[in-house]
This record gives sequence, structure tokens and C-alpha cells, in this order.
Amino acid sequence: MKSNKSTKHELSIYGIVTVNDKGQVVIPADARSIIDLRAGDKLIVMLHPTKEGVVLLKPDSLEAHAKQLLNKLSDAKEIN
Repeated sequence: MKSNKSTKHELSIYGIVTVNDKGQVVIPADARSIIDLRAGDKLIVMLHPTKEGVVLLKPDSLEAHAKQLLNKLSDAKEIN
């Protein structure tokens, strides 16, 4: 699978994980490497808008993602 950090806006699938009885999953090594996720790092857990999954974000990236979402919402309102 192509792992190019410059294509950060593409949807990337890194495999299927299993939730254990404690609600834990293992984030695949390739995905951890691309976002430089290390043991002890914190992640924000957000419910996906479809309510069929979750999104994990590093706290320092939340502001950038929030701005992108707000811009998309503004653009969508202008189109309608």
C-alpha cells in the first residue's frame, strides 16, 4: 500500500482490526508510522458522522481538522 505523507487528504485503509474484550484495538504499524504515533501518545476519540465508526486524532491536529470541516460546511452552504 502506498504510504505517502503528502497525500494526507486521501482515504487510506491499513487493514482490519479486532476489538478485544477491553475495547482495545491495535493500530497497524504503517498507520502509526505515517502519523508518527508512539507509545504514550494521546488520541482524541470522535464519533464519525455516520455513527458507524470512530475517528482518532492527535490533539495537536484537532484545530487544523476543525478549520477544514468549518470551511467545508461554509462552502456547502454557499452552493445551496
